Formats: sequence, C-alpha cells, structure tokens
Amino acid sequence: MPLSSEDIFERYPPLRDMEAVALFQELGYRFTDAGEGWCEITLTALPKTHNLYGIVHGGVWLLVADSAMGGALGTIQGEGERVITAQSEFRWLRGLDGDVIRARAEVIRRGRTLSHCSVDLYDDQDRHIGHGNGTYVMLPPE
Repeated sequence: MPLSSEDIFERYPPLRDMEAVALFQELGYRFTDAGEGWCEITLTALPKTHNLYGIVHGGVWLLVADSAMGGALGTIQGEGERVITAQSEFRWLRGLDGDVIRARAEVIRRGRTLSHCSVDLYDDQDRHIGHGNGTYVMLPPE
C-alpha cells in the first residue's frame, strides 16, 4: 500500500525538500510512494507541459525521470549530503496515452562518491512507456 505524503516526508525528509523546489511546484509532480532505495513520482500533465504538437514535451519526461532517480537516492543519503546528476540516459518506449506519467526509480549501487540508479516510466494504464538510468555524484554537506 502506498505511503501518504506525510509518511513519505516523515521517513525521508530530503524528499520534502525536493518537492518544495519551485520547479516541482510549477509542474505539479509529486512523490507518491517511497522506501529505502526507491521512490515513485507522479505527474499529471498540464497544458504548460506540452510541446507544439500538444503532447507532453520529452524534456518533461526527462525531468520526472531524473527527479525520481535523485529521490531514490534521497531515501538513503546522509544528513546534509547533496545528490547531483552526473550522467543520464533515457529511452522512450511508446507514446503517452493520457495525462499521467508515473516514474519509479531505484538505486542500483550506492557508492561513496558515485551512485547509480534506474528508472521506469508508466502511463495511467500501467503500460511501460520509458526507461532510463543515471549516475549521481554524492557530495558531502557544505
């Protein structure tokens, strides 16, 4: 059973901080579930997320995918540690049917300075629509 936002943020404070970022707020995507080493983000597309063809812009897909992978690391990062994207790769597997993108990311390997994650995107019919992976630099607190 998915956790409530309150439970997610109580267990994983870095996710609360991520969701408070203006870009999260502006695009309206939210953490909808999380556990040790994984998380889920859901975006309900708005007209401002569409490209000139009236479909969700590919960059929005990437933003959600990257945020989900960073969020997965946020569930296991040390206090004050910073998670910075170093590299990412993404493949679109099929077009989005509907307005909902759900990204589920997991940590593949948590290293001392570099960590690796994967992410899968699904539509509201639970069809697999995208897959990606990323490498993240883990920086100590400032």
